[in-house]
Amino acid sequence: MKPVDLILLHPPSVYRFRELPIFHGPISDVIPSSSIFENYPIGFLTLSEYLSRHGMSVRIVNLAMKMLRDFSFDVDGFLAKLHPAAFGIDLHWLPHVDGALSLAEAIKRLHPGIPVIFGGLSATYYRQEILRDYPFVDFIVCGDSTEEPLRLLMEAILFHGDYGTVPNLMWRDGEGKVTENGISYRPTHLDYVHFDYSHPVKMTMKYHDPSGYLPFRNWLSNPVMAVFSCRGCLHDCVSCGGSASAFRGICKRERPAFRSPELLAKDVRNIARVTGAPIMVIGDLLQGGNGYAETFLQAIRRYRIRNELAIEFFHPPPPDFVRKMADSLINFNVEISPESHDPRVRKAFGKSYGNDELEASIDALIA
Repeated sequence: MKPVDLILLHPPSVYRFRELPIFHGPISDVIPSSSIFENYPIGFLTLSEYLSRHGMSVRIVNLAMKMLRDFSFDVDGFLAKLHPAAFGIDLHWLPHVDGALSLAEAIKRLHPGIPVIFGGLSATYYRQEILRDYPFVDFIVCGDSTEEPLRLLMEAILFHGDYGTVPNLMWRDGEGKVTENGISYRPTHLDYVHFDYSHPVKMTMKYHDPSGYLPFRNWLSNPVMAVFSCRGCLHDCVSCGGSASAFRGICKRERPAFRSPELLAKDVRNIARVTGAPIMVIGDLLQGGNGYAETFLQAIRRYRIRNELAIEFFHPPPPDFVRKMADSLINFNVEISPESHDPRVRKAFGKSYGNDELEASIDALIA
């Protein structure tokens, strides 16, 4: 097997969690993984598929999962045997800051000549501090859609190209000088990416590494899948790192980039062909407008999906739309976070709907 071009490593939230007495608190209660945050971001899947489609070899290693499943797992011994052209580490969720930086430091100690690439929303936000204070990080690919910038960076690494031409890149040269190229790659749609869940299955067999590709610890006994309608948001909830103002400030994104509703429905169908697991539809369909949401329902109705679909809403869906969902979907539930029974608290949080609107939606859902 030829050497791997890029290995994407997902760290635990705290690198030495197996040694330190830590009280993690309820920080992971809203995600399927544990407090170690062993669930790697869906971006690993789209990055791996995109680069593979363009002729590069990519391996995903869920290092957090390996450490969580086997407390005797030798991290340094495992990393020392890896010899890619570059390592990529996600710092998307801020709880990973210790794990990501500690992993990067370990890699540089073991492989001083191999570049280390960071990416993710938290890495983008703290890009200046990371490259200023942590010399074991060489590159940060910034923004919310880094498939093409990462491809261009990998070409530059593999063929000794010019890093200065890679969009969305912040980097350190051989003399320690830090350069920021600017976040100029901001695709207006998501139709160029493939949410192909057969890809990690093929890669699992290629690299003989089931635990490296498992999303989280209990996934085999309690699997859940996801499709994404967009990147970005129209709403501005005060505590959300993925709000409209957050995307504007961090990623320079003015509006969400939507996946076409027909392709989104096909993503659901493709998953349902291979598993009966629940499927989460991430991102409020109504953000794209009534036409977008209804086109999705028309497309999905033709496929007669029997998996349970979890449909996310940021604003109560109107009763008429609820009825259209019931006509189009065989098995579904709705997820919404009103934050409080008190509309004043809800409004302060950034959600402007009242209880009458919320109750009308609930009445339609349970009718």
